[in-house]
Amino acid sequence: MSIDEFRPEADDEYAATVKELAEQIEITVRGGLSIAAATNKLQQGYFKVPAELATAARAEYERRMRIIEIWPPSGPFPDDGGVINTRRPSWYGGPRDDDYFWPALRSRLQAEIPDALIAVDESSSRVVSLGSAPGQESIDSRGLVLGYVQSGKTTNFMSVIAKAADVGYRLIIVLSGITDNLRKQTQDRLDDYIVQPCTQRFHLLTTTEHDFSTTTNPNALLNSSDLRLLAIVKKNPARLRKLNAWLKKASRATLANTPILIVDDEADQASIDVGNKRQSTINKLIRELLSHPKSAYVAYTATPFANLLIDPSNESDLYPRDFIVSLPRPAAYFGAERIFGTLDVEEGQDPDDGLDIVRYIPDDDVNLARPPRNKDEIDDWVPDVPTSLRQAVIWFLIATTARRIRAGKVTHSSMLVHTSMRAAAHEKTADAIHDLLQDIRVDLSRNEPALIQELKSLWESETRRVPAAAFENAGLDFEEVRAHILSTAKTTRPVVDNYLSTDRLRYGEDPETVIVVGGNTLSRGLTLEGLISSFFVRASSAYDTLLQMGRWFGYRGGYEDLVRVWMTEELKKWFVDLATVEAEIRREIEVYAMEGKTPKDLPVRIRTHPQMAVTSAAKMKNAIKAHVSYSERRVQTILFHHQDSAWLRANQQAVETLVKRARRSGIAEEKLGRQNYPGLRSVPSTLVLDLLRKYQTHEDARSFDLPSIIAYVEKQNAKAALTDWNVVFITREDAPVSDLKLGLSDGLKLLRRRKLGPEEPSTANLKAIASTWDRIADIDLPENVTRESITAMVSPDGKRIDDKQLLDLRIKRGQGGSALLVVYPINKDSEDLRRSSHRTGDSGETARLPLDAADHLVGLTIFFPAATDSADAVDYVSAALQPEYIEDDSDELEAADRVDEERAEIEESSQR
Repeated sequence: MSIDEFRPEADDEYAATVKELAEQIEITVRGGLSIAAATNKLQQGYFKVPAELATAARAEYERRMRIIEIWPPSGPFPDDGGVINTRRPSWYGGPRDDDYFWPALRSRLQAEIPDALIAVDESSSRVVSLGSAPGQESIDSRGLVLGYVQSGKTTNFMSVIAKAADVGYRLIIVLSGITDNLRKQTQDRLDDYIVQPCTQRFHLLTTTEHDFSTTTNPNALLNSSDLRLLAIVKKNPARLRKLNAWLKKASRATLANTPILIVDDEADQASIDVGNKRQSTINKLIRELLSHPKSAYVAYTATPFANLLIDPSNESDLYPRDFIVSLPRPAAYFGAERIFGTLDVEEGQDPDDGLDIVRYIPDDDVNLARPPRNKDEIDDWVPDVPTSLRQAVIWFLIATTARRIRAGKVTHSSMLVHTSMRAAAHEKTADAIHDLLQDIRVDLSRNEPALIQELKSLWESETRRVPAAAFENAGLDFEEVRAHILSTAKTTRPVVDNYLSTDRLRYGEDPETVIVVGGNTLSRGLTLEGLISSFFVRASSAYDTLLQMGRWFGYRGGYEDLVRVWMTEELKKWFVDLATVEAEIRREIEVYAMEGKTPKDLPVRIRTHPQMAVTSAAKMKNAIKAHVSYSERRVQTILFHHQDSAWLRANQQAVETLVKRARRSGIAEEKLGRQNYPGLRSVPSTLVLDLLRKYQTHEDARSFDLPSIIAYVEKQNAKAALTDWNVVFITREDAPVSDLKLGLSDGLKLLRRRKLGPEEPSTANLKAIASTWDRIADIDLPENVTRESITAMVSPDGKRIDDKQLLDLRIKRGQGGSALLVVYPINKDSEDLRRSSHRTGDSGETARLPLDAADHLVGLTIFFPAATDSADAVDYVSAALQPEYIEDDSDELEAADRVDEERAEIEESSQR
């Protein structure tokens, strides 16, 4: 049958031909032509396909493209990640049957992560499709992939590399952090997963032992269309200079025909020009790599703050102007929110405070464990092993033993000790731990009663606080564990990992049981296999750096209940803030994805995120000026001087004044919302601003920054926005009527909120007072009707309704532009809340305590609508957050660079 005889209804041969021609269109589009040009080409030259058949082939091609346009497959983005893109026509529809590199990797992943393979395949195809077709005349794309700390970003970019190699990218450069250990770990993994199965078509420019220092002429290698070149390069000036110098040896014609893919792992570290000499140099060298005719850049990070704040107007810089993909969070992943909790709360319940796995390090212990801040004093410093560090080490031995009994085998097990970035201090700390381990071994071999009792008490206390049954793991009796602890202790050794150490951390085939002491090399990208116990006292001036230090994030299948982290109380508070910052930014990205906006819409929103004040203050040594926008935001008071009766009554009086003035102006008290809360509608902003000027906030309040909020409201008022406010008083239905009226006609039924422990003399931290549902507290719809109103936006698996959906509901109900002030009257004697976490112990530091306040608290939450102009912002000054013990690591990085420069020269000399 000839082509002219084909009809759509004829037989399956027609469909097969359409599919074959659609694949030809795909190949041609990958080569750089537009979809229309590729379709026209079918009708000319060799093919001479009739217009009708060419049109059918194009339709089939576009249908295939939509396979990956639906991202994620479930539709909305409540918890599953999202993508921001320019919505340009996609040129890549996923892997083809005749691909070479991806099928080999897919086979390996199928055996190791069968449940996650579909998600990895789809997300990596999405990343490739949003980049540039390698056949285009020129390539100059920038993208960002946002993952989670220790969550499998490497698996994703390995898949992207394999698929990019299949479509024709010839040179693939992975910029792998700033440490030798991370570079070697990445090289090992890519060699094992990508190179070895396809060794005939890969040429390695780096090896596990040697970073880039090649002297081979590049023309012959780059001109081979079947060969793929792979370089895993540390973000170090010496290495990047040599890589650039090597590429410059290639001819102009060679480079014009060489598609280059640069994968920047830990892209927020070292790559961004923040003004200091080292990072400016690295940024310049990366941009030099991207100056070649066909260069695509994909950044990978779990902490995107700095990347999203790059100036988008500088086209040559690294701002992800073409796409941002947010990878889905794996179900079994232990992240910041799961460990430290969330800020959402439902009435009658405490906020989720996370898992009860954090143990506080007393200040006295911190002083014993942390080296002197002045590096010149370290030589004379003699570290001690304080009680909390001893406890962390003992728990590591017990928990490692228990894990191995459960699993029935010995596997890698690690402990992290992170007290300083000073390399000179690490050896001394490791020596002290070595002596402690030796003492423990001796006492165990003698069955020393005091040690046995110490082990037993710790085991019983910890297993009560985090029961194995909470994760469906097998419980063990202490005597079962005791019988094998000595064996574990005998194989445990301290390892120092820094740029000076020769015995670096390396997980081989034989199981390692290690207590790893280090600084910068442990705070980025490096995976600590089987991490169970962490002792963490090092502070950082940058929230993204602090988040990356959390090596305990990741997967802990089968021993979730055994993971413990020792840290200071202050550091835990910082991580709670971090969990909020991280979640807010991901939700921001999801909103953009749903709205189909481009990454060039991001600078306004991300720059002006209210929680970024926390990040900025932590990064800057001096007071800083930044921008903040409260568009569609929620800000709430969570810190209270609960023992200061005058302070509490002044805030009661401020709210009471607002209510009385509103009622005198003719605004009637009403019953509002699904719970018939007392409230007021259409209160003038002048009254609200007066309240905000009188209301007193705690000096440590961060997101509820009154000067910024007032300035923002005033700026919106000037544009005739936020002029009328609804005010709602949230009450507890089953509570008795109190004598607190706050200007209303009847006494209020007070809420109950307990404070976070341990008890502080002057401050009550409630962590959260607002519920997600309070966003619509002034809308008169029962909850079941509300759910029905947004059924189409709720995922089939019943995930909770989120803030974005409630914002949309406000718009549908004609309240899209109204501001909402919610008042929370809180009983001074609050206790007896229902619990909702895994906690079962009654003596832990993180348990909640009765409020025990001098008077009733009055908290505020403001739910802002969308701003009339997305660029609306106000300046605020953020105070420096610079504890005296934060270390300056610039000299350590410069010293590491000098060492690497020397190594590079030696390696290159040996190759001549």
